[in-house]
Amino acid sequence: MATGQNRKRNSKRRRTDFRTLWGGLFRRNEVQGDDVTHGTLYDTEGEDAEDNGERAVSRLRRIWAHIGVWKLIAAIAFLLFICPLTCVTVRMWQPQDISDIEGYNDNIPSRNLTRLICNKTAAGEPIIIREDDVNRYLRDTCCIKQDGFFSIFAEARGMAFRFHDGYAEFIIERAFGPLTRQTTTVNITCYIETLNGQPELKVDLHGGKPVFGSVPRGGSIGKVAIPQRHIVILQPALESLRDCYPEIRDAIKQHLYCPVFKEGRVELHPYQYQQVNTH
Repeated sequence: MATGQNRKRNSKRRRTDFRTLWGGLFRRNEVQGDDVTHGTLYDTEGEDAEDNGERAVSRLRRIWAHIGVWKLIAAIAFLLFICPLTCVTVRMWQPQDISDIEGYNDNIPSRNLTRLICNKTAAGEPIIIREDDVNRYLRDTCCIKQDGFFSIFAEARGMAFRFHDGYAEFIIERAFGPLTRQTTTVNITCYIETLNGQPELKVDLHGGKPVFGSVPRGGSIGKVAIPQRHIVILQPALESLRDCYPEIRDAIKQHLYCPVFKEGRVELHPYQYQQVNTH
């Protein structure tokens, strides 16, 4: 008898446990506004996997967002560097238009400027020489040659002066192959400075508008302006040109003449003439 009751009790407990377990597998979701009740399969392990997946995705998004910001900064920095560099490089290979320089490409015979300057300086007279006369004289009397590293693939084409108010441009034209040309310019300013009571001719490599702010312009490579402190690399070319005309150099130095640059011409004035006109 006791055994039968125990069986009934155990059977009821098993049914109760099964119903509890079965009910736990389903959740009752009631839809508001309807009397319909839906049963949804409930899987705790699946929810845990989804939560872990969401957390992993969220973590990856945060990492990607962090890396993406740095990538964006790096890309912007690269563009800010490479774009101006590309622009400067292209403009350096764009030659100046030197077709307007008088006396550079024509066939008119030149004047003997060496004799003119030597005679005038000996007499103490001011000398005025036009831009075209200077360029024709250089064309007929001076043959330039490209030296250094660029001599491998570059050829010197010619040189010329362009005179402005207060300074002169000394222009060197080079050819890289039959179609590519490149120009380099040095700006020159001359003045007389008194040192230890003695006047002395000074030549500075600058002139024209500043590169930016108060940085003096020393010249240009192509169409890119170069500061004075960097254009000194072309000073040997100027010294080589000066040494090609020792008579003119010695006459100017001996009689203390100072070149005064005007638009389209250069005026050579003795120091005494400048003193009289200054006072």
